[in-house]
Amino acid sequence: MIDDKGAEDSRVEEFIAALGGGAESAFGRLMTEIMKEGSISEKDKALIALACSAAVRCDQCIRRHKKMALLKGASREEMLEAAAIAGLVRMGSGYNTAALLLDEE
Repeated sequence: MIDDKGAEDSRVEEFIAALGGGAESAFGRLMTEIMKEGSISEKDKALIALACSAAVRCDQCIRRHKKMALLKGASREEMLEAAAIAGLVRMGSGYNTAALLLDEE
């Protein structure tokens, strides 16, 4: 049985494949290259991706990056803290945008 989460995964993969022209393999190579161990650990990269997913409000991205963060050894507490930072940045950016109202015409 495919649940809603699996169905969403397959729809995204179906969309990327439908683009043709190597988009699917190019995206996969880019993701692999960026997410591999480097100056930042794979676990920390997974937490960053999770936080970014929360900041841009992508439910499917959150599910996917939560799964990856868990595979890389992140704890529930680490994931919650990363998401809280994302929320803080999003709130701050809202205030920065709202502050434009203070500009005099």
